[in-house]
Amino acid sequence: MATDVEALLWGAGILALPLIMALPMRLAWQIWVGIGHEVSEYRTIVRQIVDSGHQVSSFSQTLDDIARNLRISPAKQRLIEAELLHPLTISHFLLLPALLILPLTAIMALPVVLIGFPFMLFVEFILIRKKFLISGLRYIERIMHWQIIHVPKPHRGTKENETSITEFSQHIEHFNYVPQAAFLGLFAWLIVHWVLNLESWTIELIVSSLLYMVLLSILSVLNTAFEADLVFVDPAKGRLVPVDQWLEGVLNPIVGIGLVFLLGRNLLEESRNIGGNAVLFASVVLALMYGAAIVGISYRWGYSSWRGRRVRKEFQEQVIETLNPLSYDLTRSKGRIDFNVRMGMEERLNIIEETNAQQMSFEDLQNLPSGTSKGKAPSNPLK
Repeated sequence: MATDVEALLWGAGILALPLIMALPMRLAWQIWVGIGHEVSEYRTIVRQIVDSGHQVSSFSQTLDDIARNLRISPAKQRLIEAELLHPLTISHFLLLPALLILPLTAIMALPVVLIGFPFMLFVEFILIRKKFLISGLRYIERIMHWQIIHVPKPHRGTKENETSITEFSQHIEHFNYVPQAAFLGLFAWLIVHWVLNLESWTIELIVSSLLYMVLLSILSVLNTAFEADLVFVDPAKGRLVPVDQWLEGVLNPIVGIGLVFLLGRNLLEESRNIGGNAVLFASVVLALMYGAAIVGISYRWGYSSWRGRRVRKEFQEQVIETLNPLSYDLTRSKGRIDFNVRMGMEERLNIIEETNAQQMSFEDLQNLPSGTSKGKAPSNPLK
């Protein structure tokens, strides 16, 4: 069976378009966020807070004053902070057009999102309410001979909770999870397209959408729960792996290799079969990828706004009750990295809330030794 080389090349070229566009879009993004002296100075100050191991929200009033002195608008200020605390990678720029047209397309994706929410509530009931997730973490900790600790991320605190839902900076935080969701949706469709090989595209889309809803529900609940800032410690290999990144490390190779294999196979099949259309197939793939990205960010934004804080708090309570992990600081000063135990996770969460409410100045930051342990660290042997 002869292969239509021209159609194959056109299809491959269409599939490569997002990658070709990602590099200039990354440059345009950096220019839009800001590259001037004022922006650079503000970034340096925020990095100083991050390196100290404190939460940025603890210095929000001071940062607001500095931004005003540098003539940086509040919206630009929050955008700079969001871009610094949630940096975008090439995989995000592949899908950035979906974020730019989100307000319009989110309305079109609303029916799919509404249909998928019952799946998400069911998954939440199983993983969180029935404590399957915390039991799984405890099993991993025991079987791998790892230990779970708590290292709070710098963007935690009251400021993240008070951000307006219309803020573009807030969507950047949610957009960090979109590549997982988008590629998972494309992977679900390719699996259905390959395994079932249905004649009707409508039925194929319905089946793949249902599969995508189930997978996305599981992923969304896991990502929301793992905002508890837990970290796996592997003493044998001397490494620290945040639990959310560990989940990415498990999923990305499976989905990535599967996508490459299925895309290559289906593209070749379309170029070989009589009546096949490799160009149409590639166009459908791009449309589905951006569609899955739009559904993913809409899912993430809706679930995080509606259930996110409650789920995270409930999971944190389960972690404290079951594992009682210690809370650590990871600080950097003059090229030196310090990793110090501070206290129990429960006490640390309470202190973060109290500190954010009181606010801190840069005099406080300079007077606080970054490596000093405050609070009594309880014993926490490996379980």
